[in-house]
Amino acid sequence: MIIANPIYDATFKRLLENDKVAKFLIGTILDCKIISLEPYIQERTKFDKITGQLTLYRKDFAATIETKEEGVKRVIIELQKAKQLSDIYRFREYLGAEYVNSKLPIIAIYILGFNLSVDAPAFVAYPECKDLRTKEKLTVHDNFVEHLTHKAYFVQTCKIKQNLNTELDTLLSVFEQENFVSSDKTTKDFPVETQYPEIKELLDILHYVAVDKDARKELDEELYYQRYVEQTFGEKDKELEKNKKTIETLLQEKKDLFQEKKELLEEKKDFENRNKASAKKMKQRGMSAEEISEFTGLSKKEIEAL
Repeated sequence: MIIANPIYDATFKRLLENDKVAKFLIGTILDCKIISLEPYIQERTKFDKITGQLTLYRKDFAATIETKEEGVKRVIIELQKAKQLSDIYRFREYLGAEYVNSKLPIIAIYILGFNLSVDAPAFVAYPECKDLRTKEKLTVHDNFVEHLTHKAYFVQTCKIKQNLNTELDTLLSVFEQENFVSSDKTTKDFPVETQYPEIKELLDILHYVAVDKDARKELDEELYYQRYVEQTFGEKDKELEKNKKTIETLLQEKKDLFQEKKELLEEKKDFENRNKASAKKMKQRGMSAEEISEFTGLSKKEIEAL
């Protein structure tokens, strides 16, 4: 089946507009049951020609979820998706604003189009609570603590390999950044054989975006803006990178010169110490200051001070 690449905002937003698919997608990643999902903040990719900024996709939900450990609870699910590493700094801005406005615990989901240092296609990070004295891990279900910390889920699309063994594996495989059928990587081929009805519905949406004329128009427009940004600001980035390497080279040369000077000073000091040691032995053997000076190059004052 030919499907649209879900890493693009125009495609991804279609999935989240379907309540059933959105609940399945988020619930599968969080490994919990999504009882209700109410979107209340949405920010899509938008290019500003003046600032050159390309905003990332962000959609927040007020949700009622049910987990095996904590039962039913109300949370804020903050879903953000980005293709560039630089967008990480904007994640922090949005999360900080959410802490100010939200009265519920926050769970963040990051769909990334780049790789982090973690060697896993999907993982969860959660600050542990520990006893400061014993270092033992503590189980805390206090609202105050939950409001000041948050669990974060990461999906690294570039590290996903096709795997249809489990429901989560199959869902992640949809985001795999391989098997493209178009040079612009907006469409890809996906094996339609799947036993999960929710994923079949998800794939139908992605297939529609890939073949429908109006849906493709929105996807092509996003691709145009992305290329415009890369073309307009890519040369500036290359120049900055070139200048950075030049500065790094000059700093290394300065460091090497300093090290060479340091070694010369140490050699000079070592020579002077050995010279004075020789002069001292000569003096002990009864040689005159004039003779010692002739052999060592030391002044009479330096010899007398030995």
